[in-house]
Amino acid sequence: MLILQSKKVKRILIGFVWLFVLLLMLTPLLFIFISAFKSGPSHYLHVLRDTFTLAAVKLTLAATILSVVFNTIFGLSAAWLVTFYDFKGKVLLNTLIDLPFSVSPVIAGLIFVLTFGRTGWAYPLLAHFDIQIIFAKPAIFLATIFVTFPFVARELIPFLAVRGREEEQTAAFLGGNLVTIFREITYPAIKRPLMYGVVLATARAMGEFGAVAVVSGNIRGETQTLPLLVEALYNEFKISDAFAVATILVFFSCVIMILKGRIDQKKRKADEQCISN
Repeated sequence: MLILQSKKVKRILIGFVWLFVLLLMLTPLLFIFISAFKSGPSHYLHVLRDTFTLAAVKLTLAATILSVVFNTIFGLSAAWLVTFYDFKGKVLLNTLIDLPFSVSPVIAGLIFVLTFGRTGWAYPLLAHFDIQIIFAKPAIFLATIFVTFPFVARELIPFLAVRGREEEQTAAFLGGNLVTIFREITYPAIKRPLMYGVVLATARAMGEFGAVAVVSGNIRGETQTLPLLVEALYNEFKISDAFAVATILVFFSCVIMILKGRIDQKKRKADEQCISN
């Protein structure tokens, strides 16, 4: 207890943490903006208005929105199923939800290539209907969905497991249907963890590189997301342009961090109210 109350230990810990944040987080961010404006504000704005940059922004946002919507629906369904029902394969399903956490994104992209590519088992069927998955936008959407699908489910399942299902069972016993039970009882309780999972999935989708790099073909203006465009510009020694595009990702990251902070703040207030009551 004396160690925890020591002002000297407190100052050392504060100094260490701030030094860590400064060296590994704030300094790189500062370097990004310095490099982005190295060629002047006019050049920076020119890069942001470039056709390829705008196409990359649209594709990144489309992949992010699609994956978050899909995984929100999946996460809600999986959490409801795992928490409120007993069935064969429940443990296996609960384990498979974590699969994207244990599989490298590059390996995941390679699996999609081996499945939907020219040598894949699904290619003859796709070719028959003139559908292209690999090296096209559908592959980017599939890869982004795969790497982000655990986040919402993993936030909801433990929360619902701890909360229990007594309220839902009581409502069902009194004649409530599934939609009414979810809208009036379950959703108000899971709103914060649900939003937290959505924010985490959004952040992951925005910055995804490995799986998308394998399946996209990296076609500029067509299948190039923002992280891929940054890499391409950097490899072409267009350093200022690469960092200018990177500032877009920094902006999106800041928005996501603000949303996450507000959710955390609301959660702390709710916890304090519960403790005080």
